[in-house]
Amino acid sequence: MKKQIFFFMCLTAIAVSANAQSGKSCIGFYIGPNFSNFNVNTPDLTAAEKSGYQFGGYYRSGGFLYGQAGLEFQQLKTNLSTDTSSGLVNQKRIQLPLYAGVNVLNFTKSVVNVRAFGGPVFTYNYGYQIDNPDFSSGDFSRVQVNGTIGAAVDVLIFSLDAGYNFGFTNMFSGDFDAHGNYAFVNLGIHF
Repeated sequence: MKKQIFFFMCLTAIAVSANAQSGKSCIGFYIGPNFSNFNVNTPDLTAAEKSGYQFGGYYRSGGFLYGQAGLEFQQLKTNLSTDTSSGLVNQKRIQLPLYAGVNVLNFTKSVVNVRAFGGPVFTYNYGYQIDNPDFSSGDFSRVQVNGTIGAAVDVLIFSLDAGYNFGFTNMFSGDFDAHGNYAFVNLGIHF
């Protein structure tokens, strides 16, 4: 896991330093659904997929290679079940995604572009709605580190991003072991 985090941080640093020379930048805003797919490593626990949402903003800079830093609000939901109970867990999170990417169609960037991106996502869980009597907010880790890969299509000022987030750190602070993986799709606008 440390190697994955280090790789994503190095990739982001390379893209940001390459972007300092190009000077092309934009800000953007987005919203979209996410679909949980928790990786549970504890035999006594199962997680059912649920959909949530996220919205946020970002600053992107670069040419063929680009860097992107953002701030995102997210609600990530799952149904956690043990041998004795089952119930919805809704995590409210603030995330800091730091992406490095490639503009595949950079030469047509003003009209249409295809991008690929990846990087670390630092997460702070600030609130929980828990409908399972076996869990409380103290059972979950407040800080997590994740990694994202994805692709996007830009048409004029609009963008459609899709990706997958891999939970690198355990989402629990105690006895259980699970990682908060999820897929997402965002519709955005950039200036």
